[in-house]
Amino acid sequence: MLAIRHTRSQTLTTKRRGTAFFAVLAAGALALTACGSDDDGEEPGANRSGTEEPTQSEGTIPGSTITVAVNEDYTAYNDTTAIGNGTWNSYIHNGTKLTFWSYGADGNPVREEEFGTYEKVSDDPLTVEYTVNDETSWSDGTPIDCDDLLLEWAALSGTMVGPDGENIFDASSTNGFELIEKPDCQPGDKQFTVVYSQPYIDWELIVEGGDVPAHIAAQQGGLTPEELVTAIQNDDIAALTPVAEFWNTGWQFNPGELPPAEMIPSSGPYLLTDWQAGQSITLTANPDFYGTPPPTETIVLRVLDGDQQVAALQNGEVDIINPSNPTVDTISQLEGLGDQVETMTGGNLTWSHIDFQMGPGRAFEPLEVRQAFAKCVPRELIVENLVRPANPDAVTQDLREFFPVDEDYDAARETAFPADMYGEQDLQGAQELMDQAGVTQPVEIVFMHADDPVRNDLAALIKDACDQVGFNVVDFTPPDWGERLTADPGSYDAAMFGWAGSGNIASGQSLYVTGGDQNPYGYSNTTVDEIWDQVVTSADREAARELLVEAEAELWNDVFNIPLYTNANVVAVAQGIEGVEVNAAQTGVTFNMDEWIPASS
Repeated sequence: MLAIRHTRSQTLTTKRRGTAFFAVLAAGALALTACGSDDDGEEPGANRSGTEEPTQSEGTIPGSTITVAVNEDYTAYNDTTAIGNGTWNSYIHNGTKLTFWSYGADGNPVREEEFGTYEKVSDDPLTVEYTVNDETSWSDGTPIDCDDLLLEWAALSGTMVGPDGENIFDASSTNGFELIEKPDCQPGDKQFTVVYSQPYIDWELIVEGGDVPAHIAAQQGGLTPEELVTAIQNDDIAALTPVAEFWNTGWQFNPGELPPAEMIPSSGPYLLTDWQAGQSITLTANPDFYGTPPPTETIVLRVLDGDQQVAALQNGEVDIINPSNPTVDTISQLEGLGDQVETMTGGNLTWSHIDFQMGPGRAFEPLEVRQAFAKCVPRELIVENLVRPANPDAVTQDLREFFPVDEDYDAARETAFPADMYGEQDLQGAQELMDQAGVTQPVEIVFMHADDPVRNDLAALIKDACDQVGFNVVDFTPPDWGERLTADPGSYDAAMFGWAGSGNIASGQSLYVTGGDQNPYGYSNTTVDEIWDQVVTSADREAARELLVEAEAELWNDVFNIPLYTNANVVAVAQGIEGVEVNAAQTGVTFNMDEWIPASS
């Protein structure tokens, strides 16, 4: 599923663990790939770093601590809600939640066989058998089982509709889950079968299993776990409504207000043990973890703006940084640290873009106005000044579901991208389009983005250019900009942020289709809707990619949004610390924190 995230890191996540709605890396939707399977993906047993053998641990080192900088504070234990789905929460949950799969360093999912296993047993109908390992449990000792799966299905399938016609669960997305028939299992079952009503291309990226505990949601909703299962099996909306109310908001927190440990049990190698608002989040090794114990006892996630992280690394306040939008200064500062740190760069599936509100009466309702804005935005200048210094290979990104690192990007771009229209900045052409639109000039554009150095510089370049051709770009940097994307779409005309993704193909659907969970922009194109219907039900990934090229062309015809660039991906680590990797996916550098080995261990 998708999500938009920002900076809040200025990026949103777009899938699961990225189930995200609008997850903000500020963040969004990308093309994902399948997890390890019979046909493709990582082989079972490979670790998240992508090596052939799982990382071996001799146990947790008492007193050991590694501190990593993050751009955003924690907000929610349940990151599958529309409001909780953000990359900033994934950074913590990488350590506190383990599920059937997770994203590896290259953005491709890997199977987490310490949690459980799964196997496709039929193509017609598409049927998958899941087995949770006998010893797999929440940190409070409650087994992870059918109860958790059923709550996950009920919350994310879109089938639990209240008297008002709305889903009682405020899910970030229903992609994939809406095709799953209600699982037929009993309380406590460790094995269950998932049957789809039609083929689904990303079936391996749907069921997680260890995301939120059903027994806590049941208790908070006034039910026993057995009563919760019965209520789901019987579609008992009245009984489920209090559960849904807790699921929607009960795991959403005020800054620094860490709930009692029994409310937020862990399914992974770490426990969330401390939270200082705007300062730090502390994770401590889970002494009852059923899997391989992590080498490092304590992981501290220090909340720091990107422009503070290099200095914090230099003076020893943090051991690892992975700034979401590294600048020219970031790179030069790291070079100045010499052998004090190890600096790594790698591929990225996070990209920055500008989205438009285009509903009736909005500034960007006329196509010519959107076209003019796409022509005036200085995309190449943005890349040259703000991205290429950190990534010499950076280019303007011209597509949405294909990335410059993809082998088929160039071919897709040649077919779908109208280079004659938007390949270069064209102020004269932009002015002509504004005149054709017949709108009163200047057209005021409330331009929303995160308040950070890179986004601010980007906004200044855009205003300088577009104000010359009939626009008046008004900077808008509210602290809650990530929530406003969907909760208050009337407060802005355009939004600049990032979408973060991995190898999932279907997750982009809700961003572009009419009424999609992640489409608060008033965009509708029946051809795009039809293409996405074909994509998600395809059993052939190559054919699906070809369909996406057609969708890309339609999105450019409508100027759905303006892709800008793929974010640079830089990780710097204090000397002596081992196991840290650059991660291309939305889950960030903490994706394998349970494999980090402290210095002098």
